[in-house]
Amino acid sequence: MDLIAVLQWSTGRGLAGTIARLRARAGEATVDAVLGWVADAAGEAAPLVAALLRSGTPTDLVPLGVVLDCLLRSPARTDAEIALARLEHRWGSVDRGALKAAARLSTVVVTGLLGGRSTVEEARQLLARADELLAEAQAQPLAGASRLLRTGLTARLRALAEALRPAADADPVALEAAWAQVADHELSADDPRVTAARAGVRLARWLRTPDDQTAGTLAGLATRQLAVDAWVDSAVNDADSGVDDAVVAAALERVLGDVQRRRDAHDLAFAAALAREGCGAAVNGVIGLERVLPEVVLPRARDYPTLLLVLDGLSTGVATELLARATLDHALVECLLPGAAARTPALAVLPTVTEVSRASLLSVRLATGQQAYEGKAFAECVRAHGLGETFLDHKKGLDTSRQGFELADGVRLAIADTERYRLVGCVLNTIDDALDRADPGGTDWRTATVKHLAALLRAAEAAGRLIVLTSDHGHVIERRRGTQRSGGLGGRFRGASGPVEADEVLVSGPRVLTADHRAILAVNERLRYGPLKAGYHRGAAPAEAVVPLVLLAPANLKHDLAAAPLPEPAWWDDQAVVGEPPEAGSSTVAPAPDAKPEAPQPDLFTEPAPASTTDGVGAALLASATYRAQKTLVGRLGVTDAAIGTLVDALASAPDRRLAASRVAVALGVPANRVGLVMSQVAKLLNVEGYPVVSTDPATQAVTLDAALLAEQYGVRT
Repeated sequence: MDLIAVLQWSTGRGLAGTIARLRARAGEATVDAVLGWVADAAGEAAPLVAALLRSGTPTDLVPLGVVLDCLLRSPARTDAEIALARLEHRWGSVDRGALKAAARLSTVVVTGLLGGRSTVEEARQLLARADELLAEAQAQPLAGASRLLRTGLTARLRALAEALRPAADADPVALEAAWAQVADHELSADDPRVTAARAGVRLARWLRTPDDQTAGTLAGLATRQLAVDAWVDSAVNDADSGVDDAVVAAALERVLGDVQRRRDAHDLAFAAALAREGCGAAVNGVIGLERVLPEVVLPRARDYPTLLLVLDGLSTGVATELLARATLDHALVECLLPGAAARTPALAVLPTVTEVSRASLLSVRLATGQQAYEGKAFAECVRAHGLGETFLDHKKGLDTSRQGFELADGVRLAIADTERYRLVGCVLNTIDDALDRADPGGTDWRTATVKHLAALLRAAEAAGRLIVLTSDHGHVIERRRGTQRSGGLGGRFRGASGPVEADEVLVSGPRVLTADHRAILAVNERLRYGPLKAGYHRGAAPAEAVVPLVLLAPANLKHDLAAAPLPEPAWWDDQAVVGEPPEAGSSTVAPAPDAKPEAPQPDLFTEPAPASTTDGVGAALLASATYRAQKTLVGRLGVTDAAIGTLVDALASAPDRRLAASRVAVALGVPANRVGLVMSQVAKLLNVEGYPVVSTDPATQAVTLDAALLAEQYGVRT
């Protein structure tokens, strides 16, 4: 028995009733003796424990300790002392050391409970009681000093809101300091207010970045949508969902207003370029959807068995969320198209409607048609390119499965049969369906959210198929702040008659598949021509017209495709605000070659000679005698020297020499869900005699480099 044990005992839900029953059965003297023994076991905190046991409030011990920790840490000493005086009736005359001991270890107990899957609800109840005690002390303004109290998180969020007030002109140092305080709070991971606040911080960072003045062409603007504005759209969805705190909500409103004005300008610039460059028979600098099969999918299918996934209505913003989850939840690595340096955009056919864009995608020609036409044209195209039989399934075929089976037999067997079917195609309609009757902006887009997607990814993994993920068009979201204009032929386009308003664009040419190859498309996302829905397409906003085109390789597929760099812009990643690590190369995990002994066994008592870092920290590490000796001792590992060098370079240049799991995955060229496994091999190699040159956080899989140990063991200084 010690203070920790006493504090944990006091959190029992039925403790007061247990003590009462014991009094009835064993008598006052016995119970008093037992409780006295418990108090004595609390060490320095014994007087406080004894006081609460005497008052019959033992379950308040930990909540009171959390409040005491907040007040004793507060820099506002006078106000904190007044608050302590308001609570003093609960413990009477007790030495300040007893209060400090209980405060310190109560936070340890609650933090431990928060970390357990089965005890997190118990921790929340204790913290709710602590908030009540803080209110009794009238000390809510002091709560910001607490990393545990929900009131403390509220105070930190409001301080962040103050830093966000100027929006585009926010002081970056003050903003990042306020955000760090929010992120440091123990409840931040599960509080929906923090999700919206994080989005607000990201948007404020983006507002400080200059526009790319070289992005004046259609290709440049489409790339900006995919590489930058898609992330803006994703953050807007999180921030626009709102919070239940008026102070924070007002700050988010200001940020979103500034973002909307900048995005409106981007949309107009894109629409003008679309009308100028994107309506002819050929599109320069960007892949039209009608060219995706012959230029991207079919060449890949000749090299590798391939699964084509067409997610109807998938916008670039939703793709940022889906792809992050796909690479995290599945053993998939995002790869680059040959010759590309980043994700590649494709351009929808106009107007951005399913029967035009999807038919053109699947038939390799500018065409209009329904599912029957798509299936026939797709099969003819695949045969014409010498790939034999193929398989294309739409929603009805995917939904028709036997009871207990997640995938229909035909789809499942076709994906598994890589010899018969080099190319299998599936069309998923969940996102497009959500535009009619759901909430596409408020949906947490994961692979499990899109019906059949997770199962299809697993089937492709099992079969060793390369996955090409794309769409026929994107969408814009109805946020109940738009206007309706009459005369429309669809939700976001109308015939080419009458004046063209400032929020519209006139398009004409072979890629405009109307009767006269002309149309007026809505540009501003708040404009519609039809009835109110949850979202729309058919317009000329880049969120509708730019389509993601992504390759995902399963870990069991042998290929020569380059791994894609981390796609997030610098302002998205909290760790990249201070300094961005160098872009990772296309290193992959592969069996290491046999090494010849070139140096004696390393030890911790001989100072290694300093290694040159002229070519980078990673190169200096690989060139060191200690590294060569470690490879001899450890033997064959499934991690290349190049991957280790890239990782060490990225760690050395990262803030606090710490990288999130997603960045580690890119540096090593492995799926995000295999970071822990691969890092165990890296640690085996780099951590001489077990001393942690690199260490992995078991909860987040974030990796940290110890620069002092790197210098001590390898003679390499960062």
